[in-house]
Amino acid sequence: MNYNFLANRADIIWVLNFIFENTDLQVFDCYSELGQEVCQYISADEIAAKFDLESGGQSAVTFQMWSPRFGGAVAFRKIKLNPESCNGHTHRYSTDAWGMIQLYLGGCQNNILSNSSIGHFSEKGALAWEDIRIEKGKVNCWNWEEIAAASRSLKYHIHKIAVGKIGSSSILPGANELSKTGIGFGL
Repeated sequence: MNYNFLANRADIIWVLNFIFENTDLQVFDCYSELGQEVCQYISADEIAAKFDLESGGQSAVTFQMWSPRFGGAVAFRKIKLNPESCNGHTHRYSTDAWGMIQLYLGGCQNNILSNSSIGHFSEKGALAWEDIRIEKGKVNCWNWEEIAAASRSLKYHIHKIAVGKIGSSSILPGANELSKTGIGFGL
C-alpha cells in the first residue's frame, strides 16, 4: 500500500501529532545519523526540533513505524561505511523489518514541494522477497491484517483533512496555501 500527499510543515506537524496522540505506532529513524544508533521519537515536537520539515526534496525526512499489534519485531541493521567517503565514520544503522509502515516526508526545493507518503509491504509482496532478504526474518511472524488496518486508519485521517487532489496525491491545507504563493507540486 502506498498513499501520497502534499504537505507543508504545519500539515506534517498535524500528521505527526495524530500519530503520537491517536495511535500506538512507535516512530523510528529509517536510517541513523552516521556513526550513531537509530533514534525512537515520542512527540512531533521532538521531530520538529531535530529535522528541517520545510526544505529538501522527495523523502527529505524518513521514518519507520511499528506497533506491538503487528506481531513481528523491530530489527536494526548495521551498515558498514567507507570512512574515506564518510568523514571517518565507519557505520550507521537502519530500521529494517517486513511489517514496518514507512513515513516519507517531502520538502520544498527550488520552489517545488515534493510528495510525502506512507506505505508498507503487503504479505504477498513480502513473501516474494523473503528468500532474498533473509535478514528480515520470517514473513509469517507478522500480523498483516493489523498492519493494513493501521495504515488504512492513518491514510483515512490524512485524507479527511485534504482540500484537493492532483494526480494520485491528496493536497493538505498548508500545501494548498503554499501553491497560492507560486510553489509548484512535484509529483
